[in-house]
Amino acid sequence: MQNTIIEQAPKIVPVLADSNGFWIQVVLATITAAAVIVALFQEKIKDWFNKAKLSVEIRPSPPDCHQIDLSDQNGKFVSKSIYIRIRVTNESDNKIAKNIEIIASNLWKIDGRKKEIVKWFLPMNLVWAHDHPITVSIPPKSFRLCDLGAFRPLFDGNTRFRFDTMVQPNPVSGGHIPNIIEEGKYLFEAITSGENVKPETIYWEIEFKKDWSDDEDRMLENIKIHKISK
Repeated sequence: MQNTIIEQAPKIVPVLADSNGFWIQVVLATITAAAVIVALFQEKIKDWFNKAKLSVEIRPSPPDCHQIDLSDQNGKFVSKSIYIRIRVTNESDNKIAKNIEIIASNLWKIDGRKKEIVKWFLPMNLVWAHDHPITVSIPPKSFRLCDLGAFRPLFDGNTRFRFDTMVQPNPVSGGHIPNIIEEGKYLFEAITSGENVKPETIYWEIEFKKDWSDDEDRMLENIKIHKISK
């Protein structure tokens, strides 16, 4: 197509030419440069126009965050839990957001004005709700829920939070389980990316106490999660 345009250029633009053919040369050079740019960067140009726009949020109320009865592999009741999910919405009018994933990339413990990296935390992909795939595609003007994790009375009956990572990691040095945190205040970092979206790093503050209650409303009131700018 570019070659055809270039070949026909002398027939298209002669009316612009002066007696010395200056304008013909200018227009031909411009068309040639444009054709070269399109040929070299057509895939990047195509990708730019095909990008989908996502919004990411945590709504601290049902159905995004709610109480679930956990059971073991035999269906036996284990405990109640408060599940926290990330809502990812495709704001595009006609673009499918393809192969979207969220990685839990970093975690800090906050103590007053002091912020310290949680060294035993391991960056891993979070899983999407229900079927637990690592990536999903999101139709235009639709959304998907990604499992951030669950608050539950682990080990000694005190509340702990378990990130819903793609695998359950083994304990590391000091006996710490990389995807489980105890009461306190934390800064959590997550990266959302995909085949045709711009990667985005998002931060949330998570704060909770060790006291557990089987009452859903009471637990949701005691758990504080909000998105912050950094």
